[in-house]
Amino acid sequence: MKQIYSGSGKLVRTLFLVSLFSAVIVTTSAQSPTQTGPGICTGVVANFNTNDNGYNSPSIYGGIFDSAFYFHAGRGYWTDYLPPFRTTAPGNNRVLNIISPPYNNPNPVGTFNVGFYYIITNRNTDQFQVRIISVEQTPLGTVTNVVASSGVQNFDDWSTPVPYDDMTASVPDPTNLMGSWQGNVCLRLIDSDITNAPNTTYRVEVSYLIQQNRFVVFDNVSIGPELIPTPVHFIGLVADRNSDNSVSMRWDVSEEVDVREYQVERSTGTIGSGFVTVGTVTAKGKSLYSFTDNTAPATTLFYRIKSVDIDGSVKYSGILRLKANALGSGSDQLKVYPSPARSDITIEHHRLTRDARIIVTSTDGKVLRTVVPATGASHTMINLNGLGAGIYIVRMDDGKGNIQTMKFVKE
Repeated sequence: MKQIYSGSGKLVRTLFLVSLFSAVIVTTSAQSPTQTGPGICTGVVANFNTNDNGYNSPSIYGGIFDSAFYFHAGRGYWTDYLPPFRTTAPGNNRVLNIISPPYNNPNPVGTFNVGFYYIITNRNTDQFQVRIISVEQTPLGTVTNVVASSGVQNFDDWSTPVPYDDMTASVPDPTNLMGSWQGNVCLRLIDSDITNAPNTTYRVEVSYLIQQNRFVVFDNVSIGPELIPTPVHFIGLVADRNSDNSVSMRWDVSEEVDVREYQVERSTGTIGSGFVTVGTVTAKGKSLYSFTDNTAPATTLFYRIKSVDIDGSVKYSGILRLKANALGSGSDQLKVYPSPARSDITIEHHRLTRDARIIVTSTDGKVLRTVVPATGASHTMINLNGLGAGIYIVRMDDGKGNIQTMKFVKE
């Protein structure tokens, strides 16, 4: 059932098609019109084979009359068929929409490729819409905006549907109410409002406009070529020393895509040297993880988390320091390391509330990064990609009127 994307879909008609569902589709607030064309969808960022990958349905940006997709773990895709709760025929004339977690855009500025696998009922009347929603981190908070919209499209303008019969497939919970056509959509949205700014990520919203009372499927999301987002983003990392000298660690993540496991690494040497693995935690598609190091010596320790993807690729968290005489990680004095830095820095600070902000600026005061630390975190990691070599300033506002600053160097 799970097909591979072709290089492009069929050329679309220039006039957007309007359906009776258009009243519940929220129009784009982008400043410039969006053009569409055949896309490149060779890099799948979410196949849903083991978890929902942080997607949500219905989208918070969708209309109030939406039907919901559900993640069907047994089949490994999103559908409105979910035994034992959703087995009878769904209603006619319904809209289902789903929204992704934030992704970095792997495509050139002004473009965004979107691909997905579908099962629908009527290739001639069922339709879809794709919207790209920016998530910008600013000094005043997070700003979201619809920056591109495909408008309402026909499935067979972007793919060549082929017959699908659920009763002949080797799938859990077969049903004769599943749609009868399957295929892969792949299109490119072209819009100057897609800026790829350093503090901006993008969420993808896909809406189905269905006119028959049969189930549909959404699966295998692509946002472009093989250059795809890293499998996980670390938000916070905390450690506490227990009375028996063991160390309890907690970390939270976002964008957990196809991660197999987390390896906890420890060092007693200088920062960034001599790390050894002291434990492994299986990824379970959640945001908060914990591990207790029962072999921790009573010295100053450094910890980091290594995420391992199902294809073997890895990514590291920032480095956490736990002093020999400290019961918990963190520092009353702001610390930044490593310096000189290359791709990332770790900021060590006292445990913060949800009102805290960490800002990276140039020496002339230009804001380059704004991060909202995880509540209770003692270490925060910031990615420096896109910043040139030079001197930068970290400014931490703990939300209680206390501000600390510190310089660091990027190579």
